[in-house]
Amino acid sequence: MDLIRSDSPSRHSRSILIRDLFIHLRPHYQLLLAPIFLWGYFLAGGRPDGRFWLAFLAFHFFLYGGATAFNSYYDKDEGPVGGLAKPPPTTSALLPFSLAVQALGLIPAAMVNTGFLAIYLTMFIMGIAYSHPRIRLKSRPLVGLWTVGLGQGVLASLGGWICERPRLVPIESIEGLGILAVTLITVGFYPLTQIYQIAEDRARGDWTFAAWAGPRRTFAFAIVVQGVGALFLVGAVGRLMGLVECLVVATFYGALLAATVQWARSFDRTEVLGNYRRVMGINTVTSLGFMGFIGLHLFGIL
Repeated sequence: MDLIRSDSPSRHSRSILIRDLFIHLRPHYQLLLAPIFLWGYFLAGGRPDGRFWLAFLAFHFFLYGGATAFNSYYDKDEGPVGGLAKPPPTTSALLPFSLAVQALGLIPAAMVNTGFLAIYLTMFIMGIAYSHPRIRLKSRPLVGLWTVGLGQGVLASLGGWICERPRLVPIESIEGLGILAVTLITVGFYPLTQIYQIAEDRARGDWTFAAWAGPRRTFAFAIVVQGVGALFLVGAVGRLMGLVECLVVATFYGALLAATVQWARSFDRTEVLGNYRRVMGINTVTSLGFMGFIGLHLFGIL
């Protein structure tokens, strides 16, 4: 009985550690990035098959989840972060765990094709450079913004494209416009995910875009860049799908931009949790709405 009692706390602590490690992957949050990959796959004319699901898993669980956990290890956030209102504490195990998860993702990535594997590796390296203290691209406002635009915008779209078409040469102007559109929307929205963390980022010495620009300029940047991206997206959808889909996308993004403008007018930097919930709400509606729209076309329902 004494042996059982003495072992129970150890087992309990291990189970908590494992639980916390997987929480840091934030898989529910990574799904909100799925529309960018799906859009690239749609532009390539793909129809979901086994290779599609391997690529989807590689990106949205192994790569994004591992990169997020890697970033969490160095950030050591105590306040809200994307997808977690109260993140669990970081431990020394989180660093090797985050790298192991991303390394394991190389297996399904390699099973897709060589081009997809190259994109996966590039994003893997960029994620390390974004967060590691020796490079810390995140702490350089414009460089960090460029890194996210290239990684989560351009490369994520191209990952979807190359999953279906192993070469990038066939990309034409209308598909390029579509990729540019989602990249601009990503770049415009990204600083809003930092706006409730300004005080914590500055205290840590990270001059993110939102910490550098301040709330007023961050909102102005986000609204303008997302607005331009939405216009490009509406144009691309109109050319590729038709007038009805064009009007649906225009109405959807118009409403989201109006919600962002309203938030900017009532923004209170002291309401950290409230601002976190606002940005997560906008992010969730945007992602699920576009994901549903693209998914209906990908699976031949529309």
